[in-house]
Amino acid sequence: MAQSVIEFYDRLSPLFGDNMGYDWKEGVRWEGEWLDRFLADQLEYPGPWSVLDCSCGTGTQAIGLALQGHRVHGTDLSPMSIENAKQESVELGVDVTFGVADFRKLDETVSDTFDAVISCDNSFAHCLSDDDLAAALTSIKSRLNPGGLLLVSIRDYDALTAEKLVFNSKHVQDRPDGRRVAFQVWDWASDGSRYRVHQFLLKENDDGYELNHFEIELRALLRDEIMEAVQGAGYEEARWHDPEENGYYQPIITARNSG
Repeated sequence: MAQSVIEFYDRLSPLFGDNMGYDWKEGVRWEGEWLDRFLADQLEYPGPWSVLDCSCGTGTQAIGLALQGHRVHGTDLSPMSIENAKQESVELGVDVTFGVADFRKLDETVSDTFDAVISCDNSFAHCLSDDDLAAALTSIKSRLNPGGLLLVSIRDYDALTAEKLVFNSKHVQDRPDGRRVAFQVWDWASDGSRYRVHQFLLKENDDGYELNHFEIELRALLRDEIMEAVQGAGYEEARWHDPEENGYYQPIITARNSG
């Protein structure tokens, strides 16, 4: 898992943000506002809270929550993603700490514990084996305060494995310096348990379009698989929150640290 994920995001992260075909900074603000409301409902005590974003990438959720006044530490397996997240936090004028860490081994690099640990944007799909998934959940639990909240957002693979979607995530943005287009093509394993994502980025220039292509294998984690792993790791009060209910763009599972 580790090396392929590092290579994928180290290559992709310098082109992330406004090259993805949408207004990334506006997305950061929206994510922060939404997560602030959702965490308030789940934690049921006033903030600011301490939050660990254990798969922060270039900082979408970590920076967004910091803009809402929370104490945020962001970690990611990709050193380049962390460097970009640091730069973005400076540009947006927020104080966020960052570090390189594998979310399966957080106790090796993160000493603090937190009111909430989050992992958004389908990051858990990088857990290609049950052992990876169990290690991630156990590691995250070790960084939660007693009663602290786990929050994971992931694609709705129960629906996607039935549909076997091939073309996904189309974004087009017209900018003064040229159009940006981003989309994905998915190649599914025959049993539907995994798929290979081909991420394409197109950047318009004077000569036409510059193309960048990245690929990575992901696991199509079903809800029952995640729920079983969460409960097996000793969490309590695990439940799903659907987009129709919560207004987020992916299903979310939350659970409590019983310790």
